[in-house]
Amino acid sequence: MASVWFTVVILVLIQQVIATYRECAEFQNLKNCNDCIRCGGHWCNDPNEVQRCSRDTPDTWCQGNREKLLTSTKVEEQGILLSPKYILQTLEVGNRASLNFTFPSKTSEQKVEYVVNSTQNSDFQVTKQTYCQGETCTTTIEAAPETTFCGADGKTYEFFNVKVSVGGIEDSSVIKFHVPCACGCSDAVEAQSPRCNRRGSFSCGVCTCHAGWIGTFCEQPICEKKRGDVPCTDSARSNTECSGNGVCGPCDQCECFTDKEGSRYFDQDNYCADICMTTNYCDQCLASPLPGQCQDCHFPLYRLPYNQTLMTYKDDFNRKLWIKCNSTINDCNIEYAAMRDNNGETYYMIMSSCDPVAGEQVVGGVSVTLPVVLGVIAMLAVAAATAGYVIWKNRTPPMPLTDPMYQNIDAEDCTGENPLYKPPTSSFKNPTYGKW
Repeated sequence: MASVWFTVVILVLIQQVIATYRECAEFQNLKNCNDCIRCGGHWCNDPNEVQRCSRDTPDTWCQGNREKLLTSTKVEEQGILLSPKYILQTLEVGNRASLNFTFPSKTSEQKVEYVVNSTQNSDFQVTKQTYCQGETCTTTIEAAPETTFCGADGKTYEFFNVKVSVGGIEDSSVIKFHVPCACGCSDAVEAQSPRCNRRGSFSCGVCTCHAGWIGTFCEQPICEKKRGDVPCTDSARSNTECSGNGVCGPCDQCECFTDKEGSRYFDQDNYCADICMTTNYCDQCLASPLPGQCQDCHFPLYRLPYNQTLMTYKDDFNRKLWIKCNSTINDCNIEYAAMRDNNGETYYMIMSSCDPVAGEQVVGGVSVTLPVVLGVIAMLAVAAATAGYVIWKNRTPPMPLTDPMYQNIDAEDCTGENPLYKPPTSSFKNPTYGKW
């Protein structure tokens, strides 16, 4: 398992080295100051310069605008036997430094050795050469960081040290090489820079454009045509071709306004059509008094009761959520408000209409027609109550219980004669009865 991981790490390192050499071999294509310095080049901060990175620094190139790297002053500390004992020197990638150490010659077989360590642990060259004359010997150390020395993380400085030791001498000499690996201007970024038409950031003389824009100063839009796009053709007719809500841009596409009422819903892929234009296609829904989702529309459309409080709501960019619209259906003018939520569902509220039901008003969540209906019902109830009272007052009074007609009608008298019964005073005899 360990051998597998070792192989993977080696392959990754090889790919990184190959990629670095490929990048550094193409100076004309280096667009980043840090990459230029990492590859041992010179960077030009002039925004109008075409060739940003160059291995050479001719007099006619980038006059007065060359990126100046922060360098440390060369420091030397002399020793007694080994001299110098300590050296600090700046060494740029792609350059070579030669430093001499002197020491007294004791034997002709004195060994001169050196040990190298670095923050990168690799990717630099060190050689030595020693010669003696009389009682003094001189060792020359040559060092050069490779173009793969600097890491891709963009650290401003890296270091590597060379420690020189001589046989028979206890002291040793140390060289510390200070290698610039990034540009100081990389940390000074001007966001939304006017030099970049406020469409990108400016640093090291270069505009880094936002998505959708290219060019030296982010002046050219990236025109991506989509299937079915119908371009606008004449900027002079932007008011017609872009629905009056935008202008015909350089990509033959409508660029919608952002500071106009209703701009929250302007559809750039549909000639900057606003939400009123979209909902007006669903005239059957606008004319219907039914609440809830309308089935006669090609997109999700819901009707809500009119609530005036909702008309004051705004989004995070201080744009109105509800937009006033109007439509004429069958000679009836309908005023309504519409909005679209983040899920793409559209809602509308009828503000006024020829249909009193469809134009029902709600203010603060309370129906205006409800008090009227309740008032009519109350008036009818009062009229009915008054009529009933008059009839009751004018009714025939009941017969008193002391009236003789109510006497002797108890249950025990039910077998007696009815005092109210009167016998007949005349009779009739049929003369034909019994005759055939």
